[in-house]
Amino acid sequence: MPLNKHTPALSGAQIQQFIEDRLVRLDGAFPRDLANEARSILWKDTGCDPDDPSTWTKPVILLSHYTQEPFVKAANTATSHKAFDALVGQERWLQPAAMGTFPVRFASTEDPGDAGWHIDVSFGTENPDFMSWRANITS
Repeated sequence: MPLNKHTPALSGAQIQQFIEDRLVRLDGAFPRDLANEARSILWKDTGCDPDDPSTWTKPVILLSHYTQEPFVKAANTATSHKAFDALVGQERWLQPAAMGTFPVRFASTEDPGDAGWHIDVSFGTENPDFMSWRANITS
């Protein structure tokens, strides 16, 4: 169902899921053609052939900082913006201008070197140098 200005972006259950699980799924948040364009860019950047598993020689390839049009458009649909508003409040967030890290994982018996850990910091926006941000129990 297409969203209009009166359609809620998230149900109460989805907002509660976000609070409890720190994620929520947004079905149909952006068109399939944007997904295909973005996936094409990511495959190119892996240096692998999506149709030839023999080229998938690492368990994980980390790709980061994507500012190309399909990524920015996908992050800035009406559906996404309405979800941001529902979660943090209208005009309390910055429009995404890039996408972060994409871990591209391949089936492998080799240890990827990053299994079992991940951390996001939830503050530090006053300093654009994210390498100086610190994490604590509220992150």
